[in-house]
Amino acid sequence: MVDINLNGEPEPEDGTIVNTTKLNSPTVGMCFPSGYEFSEFCHRYYFEKGFEMFVGSNIIKKEYKDKGVSKIGVGELEARPHMMDRIRLKFKKGGVKKSAGSNVTGCRMFVYGIVKNGVFVVFSCDLNHNHPLSPECSRFMVNYRSIDGPTFDRIMINEGGGGGVSISRNFGTQLIEKDGFDNMTFNKKDVRNAIAVERRKTMFEKGDAAGVEEYFKSQRELNCDFYSSMQRDEDGILKNAFWSDARSRGLCRYFGDVISFDTTFTSNRYRMPFSPFFGVNHHSKSIVFAAALISHEDSETFVWVFEEWLKCIKKPPKGILIDQDKAIGKAISKVFPGVPHKLCLWHMLQNASRNLGKLTDWKSIDTLIRTTVHDMLDPNEFDEAWCLVMDK
Repeated sequence: MVDINLNGEPEPEDGTIVNTTKLNSPTVGMCFPSGYEFSEFCHRYYFEKGFEMFVGSNIIKKEYKDKGVSKIGVGELEARPHMMDRIRLKFKKGGVKKSAGSNVTGCRMFVYGIVKNGVFVVFSCDLNHNHPLSPECSRFMVNYRSIDGPTFDRIMINEGGGGGVSISRNFGTQLIEKDGFDNMTFNKKDVRNAIAVERRKTMFEKGDAAGVEEYFKSQRELNCDFYSSMQRDEDGILKNAFWSDARSRGLCRYFGDVISFDTTFTSNRYRMPFSPFFGVNHHSKSIVFAAALISHEDSETFVWVFEEWLKCIKKPPKGILIDQDKAIGKAISKVFPGVPHKLCLWHMLQNASRNLGKLTDWKSIDTLIRTTVHDMLDPNEFDEAWCLVMDK
């Protein structure tokens, strides 16, 4: 069996195409030791030419799949370029232009590489662009912005020196040291993010799960009405967390008859869906009643979340809006028997756009759908309008 090292990226060897000082264009038949060198070479080419790419699709090698590596993996199980059997890189602003103000160009530029005879080969590519390139702006593109080590150390010294240096002044100091914007490889937002990450490391130096637990404990000490619960597996690893502060619990008494439960937020680095319970107050403003971080979107997890809701709020809602997830519906039937659950209109409209958006007359269909679901309050009028939608 092949010995697979899941830690870190392989170092490119001397003499490979990655280390050449003269940067060539990707061409069909060009070979690399692995997908890592292929990706590095392509990104250097994109940087020089002045545009950005993203991974349009990839396939993980079988030996890594057997080790548990996946595209949604975390840590050692996170998929990396050298683990890939195939990689397709596409232009970041390609695709279909859907509005007049969109910066999408419809550019079909791509580079496609596969493993063949033990090496990573450029199988096909199209380097033609339908838009101007901006090599002078490459250093400010998201893929290529970076803060070097010494600069980061100076930023953190300014941040932690106790002098109350603002982020704007901190950035301005680095701007002066580097003699202007022409020599900068990062912006103020990057400084803000770097400081936030460092603060987070300090706050959660014992580990994120332990940090969350300590935070929950401190909130309960401040207000005994703060409710929280954490679920761990047999190894002590955090599976799910649920919390609601005193204000949110109080609002739920007045506005919690009908709630919405959403699991579409997965922006944290652990890819744990953030799942808020929210509703609408008497000013038609969205308000949050509680929230959860979940590790799996299955019935067992949702049952635990809804049971914590009952422990926290002390009563089930009279109605609940969800997306088209059968696992959520099953959990609601078990924990909230008799409580009607309806599909969220926003998710329905998103599904319609995803499945019908490629039709040539989609704009008129979309307008008709939205007019039907928002304006037709009479059941008979709604049925007639929906028949027109179906005819379209």
